[in-house]
Amino acid sequence: MKNILMILSDEQRYDTLGCNGNSIAKTPNIDALAHEGVNFSSCFTPHPLCCPARASLWTGLMTHNHHVFDNWLAIRPELRDAGLVDNFHKAGYYTTYTGKWHVPGTNPERLHFDSWSAIPAILNGRDRGRYIEDYRNYAESQGYKLVADNIENVTELDLQNLTQPGKAPCATAEIVIDHFLETWQTNQFIGELEKCLEDQPFFAVCSYNAPHFPMLVPEPYDKLISPSDLILSPNFCAGREGKPKEIYDSKYFTNNEHLNEYEWKRLIAHYWGLCSLVDDQVGKIIKYLKATGKIDNTIIVYTSDHGDMIGSHGLNKKGFYMHYDEVTKVPLIIVDPDSRKDQKIDRLVSLIDIVPSLAELVGISINTNTIDSKIHGKSFCSLMNDPCAPKIRDFILAETFKFAQKELGNGFKGGHGEYVNPDSFNPDKDAYNISIRTENEKYIMHWRDKDEYYDLKKDPFENQNLYQEVIGTDTLLTLRNKMLNELIQTDSPLTDIVRKKIENKKSEEKNIKEK
Repeated sequence: MKNILMILSDEQRYDTLGCNGNSIAKTPNIDALAHEGVNFSSCFTPHPLCCPARASLWTGLMTHNHHVFDNWLAIRPELRDAGLVDNFHKAGYYTTYTGKWHVPGTNPERLHFDSWSAIPAILNGRDRGRYIEDYRNYAESQGYKLVADNIENVTELDLQNLTQPGKAPCATAEIVIDHFLETWQTNQFIGELEKCLEDQPFFAVCSYNAPHFPMLVPEPYDKLISPSDLILSPNFCAGREGKPKEIYDSKYFTNNEHLNEYEWKRLIAHYWGLCSLVDDQVGKIIKYLKATGKIDNTIIVYTSDHGDMIGSHGLNKKGFYMHYDEVTKVPLIIVDPDSRKDQKIDRLVSLIDIVPSLAELVGISINTNTIDSKIHGKSFCSLMNDPCAPKIRDFILAETFKFAQKELGNGFKGGHGEYVNPDSFNPDKDAYNISIRTENEKYIMHWRDKDEYYDLKKDPFENQNLYQEVIGTDTLLTLRNKMLNELIQTDSPLTDIVRKKIENKKSEEKNIKEK
């Protein structure tokens, strides 16, 4: 059987790669993978947030079924020892995981990985990608003094440089590249690969924290991309008119509204620099596979859990309010020695489809039933072998929640590793934003604000919210019906609550039309 190598970045949007049309990006190793395999140009996350997205990846389920409703809310108890990797484990694969985990309530061992390394510590119920005790010990052995109570691997100088008045939150890292987290992690991962037996296939995952914030970038990646060379997208600090008020009242806008264009460019350049850093780590792993003769029998996957606004519509990072393509659309490249090369596929696929597809590629009959429901992921292998094959999805559903929140200190800090049953969802106190994206349009239902609708064919950058124009039309009715039907088909415990919310919105919209 073929080996499987999966490389995950964190918070990397689709357009950060040269193979995805970015003429300024410096990502030659990932671009080479795209030329050697299949590049999916329409892969989307089911939840643009770290923990829920990763729970979906490893279970094949939507958020409403695995119940990781927010960062640091635990996975559904029945799933803590389940997951799709068990299918590979039972088929004889050596399964190994290195790096950022971020699935609260379980761990790599419980989800059937034979070995693991560089896994983040759990601090106050939270697993943070950069806080890896072995790495922190390593960094301090190299002479770096890390801030003890900070969950990132930062020094006092790093903190000072990140918080300069009037400046973007980015800086040159004090830790040099030879001792930086991603470099150290790559070495850890290769060490895990060396434990694999020659006569046993491996399912190996290397999960990086970069290019996730904070934007601390070691030399030379901090200046690899010149701010003056950046080509800004048509929605850079644009398209704010007509969008829900809750978005521009949020920290994702207010924390950065003081930045001028040059500071935004500096921030974006640092972000792309981290993408290049990850690209070089990919190159090291590929070099190892070639040196050991394993490259010709290994399926390679490159993807990310979600993206980052990083200036689009004047917003930064990701969050509950935002369902724009910048945070939902992610890179997905798959190299299979026996599949077509240099192929781009524009059909809609989801993160939850990846593991079922890998199972089909290596001939494993995957158990599509998990606990009491059928997984939501679908194999896209037919698309890899025939670009004219029927599409597997007509649309992608994405979800974000404000559920069981806790106010600590100056604001919302999220959950602390506890499990929250969806039956406790309170429509008057909690909130649930849902989006449905087809090839040509997107509808975003906001729980406490006006909705959004975009004609992606005419407005691919989602600058003009046409919600007012589609009120009372078949367009809106059809998308809402598809949304509800998908919740029913995927056994959502929140279907009735969403149905009632839609009926309330219809009443409000009727009043708007009558006025």
